[in-house]
Amino acid sequence: MSLLAVPIIAVLALFIVLLTSTLLFVYLRKLKNKMEVLNVQMQSTSLMVNDLQMQNDKLQHELDELVSNNEQLTAENEQVSKQLEHRIKGLQNQSIEQQQLLTQWQDTQGQDKFYNRAFKLAAKGADIEEIMSECELPRAEVEMLLSVYQQGVRSK
Repeated sequence: MSLLAVPIIAVLALFIVLLTSTLLFVYLRKLKNKMEVLNVQMQSTSLMVNDLQMQNDKLQHELDELVSNNEQLTAENEQVSKQLEHRIKGLQNQSIEQQQLLTQWQDTQGQDKFYNRAFKLAAKGADIEEIMSECELPRAEVEMLLSVYQQGVRSK
C-alpha cells in the first residue's frame, strides 16, 4: 500500500464518520422533535383526563344527590300511600255504614207510608175493613191506629 492510499483511506474514513455523525445528529434531532410533540400531546391528554375526571366527579355527585332525593321522595310517597289507603278504608267503612242506614231508613219508610195512608183514611172516616184492604195492615194494627187517631181527635 502506498503512502498516498493511507491518507485517502483516512479521508474516506473521516468522511464516513462525518456523514454518519451528521445523519445521527439529524435523526436525533427528529427524534427530539417527535418527543417534544409527544410530550405536548401527553400534557394535553393529561389535561383532558383531569378535566374528564372532574366532570365525572361532578356527575357522580349529582347522581348521588338524585339518588338521595329519589329515595326521600319514595319514602314520602309510601307514607302518603299508606295514609291514603287508611283514609280509603275509613271512607269505605263509612260508606258501608251509610248504606246500611239508608237501607234501614228505606225499610222503615215503607212501613211508615202505610201508617200515614191509614191515618189519612181514618181522617176521611174510612172503616177498619177499608183501611185493612188499602194499606195491607193486619186488623189489630188498624184497630190500634184508629184508637190512637180517635184519642188524638178528642184531645184537640
